[in-house]
Parts: sequence; C-alpha cells; structure tokens
Amino acid sequence: MGRTVVVLGGGISGLAASYHLSRAPCPPKVVLVEGSERLGGWIRSVRGPNGAIFELGPRGIRPAGALGARTLLLVMLGGSWLQTLEASGCVLSQELFQQRAQEAAATQLGLKELPSHCLVHLHKNCIPQYTLGHWQKLESARQFLAAHRLPLTLAGASYEGVAVNDCIESGRQAAVSVMGTEPNS
Repeated sequence: MGRTVVVLGGGISGLAASYHLSRAPCPPKVVLVEGSERLGGWIRSVRGPNGAIFELGPRGIRPAGALGARTLLLVMLGGSWLQTLEASGCVLSQELFQQRAQEAAATQLGLKELPSHCLVHLHKNCIPQYTLGHWQKLESARQFLAAHRLPLTLAGASYEGVAVNDCIESGRQAAVSVMGTEPNS
C-alpha cells in the first residue's frame, strides 16, 4: 500500500504543495482538505461596484461578522509618495499617515465612514509582515515538531513570506520536506 499525504488547506501554499507532491519520483496519494467552498485561500479577485478589480491576498480586506460589519483593512503607503513627503520637509506623524490611509480607502474603496480603531506604524524601507519575535516562535514550533517526531510540515503566509511567490515556494519546500527529495520538473 502506498503512502498518503494529507494537505490541510487549499490556499496557494497547499495547492503548490499538492502539485509538487504529485510530481515526486514516487508520488504519494495526496488528499487536499479545504474548509471553504473554493480553493485559493485569501487569494482571489473581487470586482468592485464601478468595475474595478481588487486582487486580494494574505494581506487583503477580510470581512468578518454580519455583512462585514467588522472589517480589517490594512493600508500600506510608501514608495515615492513617502520619499516626496520627506523631501518636502513634511513632518511625518501618525495623524498624517492615518489621514492619508483614510483618504485612500475612501477614494479607492468608497469607505467614507471613519474606522472605529486605527493602528499606525512607520516601517521605513520595508514591508511589515510579521510581529517582533515571529522567527523565534516559528523556530520553536519547528523544534517541537522535530523533538516529538510529528509528521507535520508548516507552509503558507503565516510562516515565511506573504507574497504569492513566497507561498508557492513554501508549498514546494513542504513537499520536499515530506518526500525527502526534489519533485520532477
């Protein structure tokens, strides 16, 4: 009887892991378990009321509760916009960033109501992805899995990178870890 590998979650990392497992020299039976009605996880395209298409991903808008009454919205501002502000001598303040984020949400998404809660952080020359201590927690989890010889491999945006290419690579690395070999090209 052949080996069976269960992949929990049909997000981009789970789909990548399933694909690479199926390409192994002696591929196992792959069982993909997804809790929602569609594959892709947080990655999806949504058409707005004016025809604009929004690409949502691990850092997209996540509605929760009745009709999205509680919505988490992450707004990242930076690049040339921030460089122009700095060059003009503008004082960079939390109030300024909150105001500009609210203007962007109103203009791009039509969200005119002020948020009930707002957190502002300035991270220069980077894209914030994880909280401080994330890597130590991840290493601790990996050591726990190894010490207890649990047949689990972690993959996805919650662990190492939120970009689509990071998630795909995370799934590939999980497949390699499970199979102990690179999949066929």
